[in-house]
Amino acid sequence: MKRTFGKVATCLMMAGAMLTGCGAEAAGNISAAAEPKVTAEEPVESGKDAAEMEYKGDFDKTLIDFVEAQGYADKNYMVSPTSFRAALALAVAGADTETKQQLLTAIGFENVDELNDWYAQVTEIIDEFDKEIEMDKKEFEREREYFSDDAKAPDGKLTMLNSVWNNTDLNGKFSKDYIKYVEKHYSAEASNVNCNNITDKVNKWVNDGTNGLIPSISNDMSKVNAALVNTLYLKSAWVNSFEEYATKKDTFTTAKGDKIQKDFMNQQDDFRFYEDDKGKLVILPLKGGIDAIFVLGEIDDIQEAVKKASKEDTIVKLPKFEVESSFTDNEFIDYLVGRGAVLPFTPEADFSVMCKDKDWMITDIIQKTKIKVDEDGLEAAAATAIMMTEGIWIKEPQEPKEFIADEPFKFYICGGQYDSEMLFCGQVAE
Repeated sequence: MKRTFGKVATCLMMAGAMLTGCGAEAAGNISAAAEPKVTAEEPVESGKDAAEMEYKGDFDKTLIDFVEAQGYADKNYMVSPTSFRAALALAVAGADTETKQQLLTAIGFENVDELNDWYAQVTEIIDEFDKEIEMDKKEFEREREYFSDDAKAPDGKLTMLNSVWNNTDLNGKFSKDYIKYVEKHYSAEASNVNCNNITDKVNKWVNDGTNGLIPSISNDMSKVNAALVNTLYLKSAWVNSFEEYATKKDTFTTAKGDKIQKDFMNQQDDFRFYEDDKGKLVILPLKGGIDAIFVLGEIDDIQEAVKKASKEDTIVKLPKFEVESSFTDNEFIDYLVGRGAVLPFTPEADFSVMCKDKDWMITDIIQKTKIKVDEDGLEAAAATAIMMTEGIWIKEPQEPKEFIADEPFKFYICGGQYDSEMLFCGQVAE
């Protein structure tokens, strides 16, 4: 099955899942972008045998490998594993029987308790971020007289929001049990909106949640029965900021070997640094306990390398960059099918916990992301949407280390102990 990726958008917001109706009233109402690629009768094809795509490693790594296998190995891209999982958590909450278990396994959990524990850990990262930013602000106020007149007070934001939307003009509605569950476990707001207003309402919610980085998740949601939306947004300053006067134009060699000019930020300081015979990484800390990890070459196990990284006097040369990605053509369905989740995308799907009066199934998964990196810090967001339909398919002193990012490099925005939660990740290759 051929997969094609749309534009690449980078955003630290997650926008969730959408469900569309497809009975006699909704037949023919699914957009081309939401047309499913799998039927109950036809075998799943995904460019690789499903067995080859079965879960054999961690979720983050297999997602990155999947994206690069779709033609992005030599291109800029960005995805949010955290956003993807969080959006799917809203779908898992509404699923039952084997449909639920297949989704859980595909996103790397054995049961719902493990999923909720993971979500609680992400929430703890956000809570710790808020606490550290508030502590920095108080310290700044106490020491204000020692700063220059133009010094800025510490600022930053890390938010994760969830909402579920029901299209009142189409078949089916959320069950009360489902609404109570997602509110309790994921702080999800529930709204009932008609066909004429659902697109604008959801897009405004996404725009607000991502501070405008992702203006919209869909051009037309009037034909979806429901939308499960999760947004994740981050804005934070470097602990060691880059001075603007040190930014100079220099040559960047793309993955295809082309030479282009970019604005490179420069500084030398003590940073956690790791190097082996395959590659090197540097960790640039951000306010609020978040780390930006930049990788040159190929390092097999990023988390293990982060654990081994040590403080080194390091020269860092990093281009300013913006990356945007948009995956809108069922690519993430292919990914989940390859990891064993087949039922959620067939008429046999069981989302009876979510909707008791109609049968819904997933027809498309969308993610949009965006990131901006400059001398002050970074801003990022991500949005993930899941479309569903009813019934059947429509279809010591040493020489300083160097991290000179003048060739393709990967980036990982992480939080938690040993940077265990990969909020965003991507590549700058052109």
